[in-house]
Amino acid sequence: MSIRGNIVSALIRPNKILYRIFKPSARFVRFYVHPQAWLGSKIFGPFGVRIKRTEFGGISGVTLAPKKNQRKNTLIVFFHGGGYCFGSSLTTHRLGLTNLCKITRSVCHSVDYRLAPENPYPAALDDALAAWRDIVTKNLDSQIILAGDSAGGGLSLALMMYLRDHDEKLPDASVLFSPWTDLTCESESHRTNAKADPMFIHQMTKDSAEYYAPGIDKERPYISPAFGDFSGLPRILVMTGENEILLDDTHIIGEKAAKDGVDIEIEIWPNMFHDWWLFGNFIPETKQCLQKIADWIDTI
Repeated sequence: MSIRGNIVSALIRPNKILYRIFKPSARFVRFYVHPQAWLGSKIFGPFGVRIKRTEFGGISGVTLAPKKNQRKNTLIVFFHGGGYCFGSSLTTHRLGLTNLCKITRSVCHSVDYRLAPENPYPAALDDALAAWRDIVTKNLDSQIILAGDSAGGGLSLALMMYLRDHDEKLPDASVLFSPWTDLTCESESHRTNAKADPMFIHQMTKDSAEYYAPGIDKERPYISPAFGDFSGLPRILVMTGENEILLDDTHIIGEKAAKDGVDIEIEIWPNMFHDWWLFGNFIPETKQCLQKIADWIDTI
């Protein structure tokens, strides 16, 4: 990890202590995190990207488009992370999305699905499906890449499994950042990476899982895609940090997808933390990660 990466890792680590002490609600996390993220993205976001609020099949979202050198006939559909409980296109993910758009030279449609606990499962999946159908209908000649980070990565997998199960159009490829794919939160890396992970404690993921799927079997594939069948899914690229408590979520889907015949590429970034690509120019690993994705898109 770079020096700047180590600094950012150290700066976010106190959030684990604060969560243990205050055990904040999902609503409070939004109140605390969203304004800071919005301000940071406005100050430090890159130039050269046009941002527009929009709707996809009645679901709110944002379209980001490069002002120059736009890749033709390629579209990214993105679902943001945040444990299904917080996060949005213009707050927590604005900085990351503008860099993703600019570096890949691709138009990006980011979907703001409804959040738990106010809107538990299947609200997020229903919104993802409605937005997907609308985007596909309006972009019949485009190569569409489905992407998502953390909970949004799990949602992307769940959506692909639903589309396959119901004989609907699948994306041409998928990119997943640090995907949260097992909402039982019982994999080994929750314990082995408990100290190394600067962002999460086990209780955070357990709480978010219960907010999203209260009293529901967490092993349902549309909730936890790690328990699903991967056969028939498109080509997938997964980027995950070595120090995440969610590391095993990536290992599990990598093994299962490969066994089911899916062309899946797994990249584990040494010493990196969850969703490092969201931190823009603060750390060099962000550009390295997004450039890898841009090069990968060229091979689709």
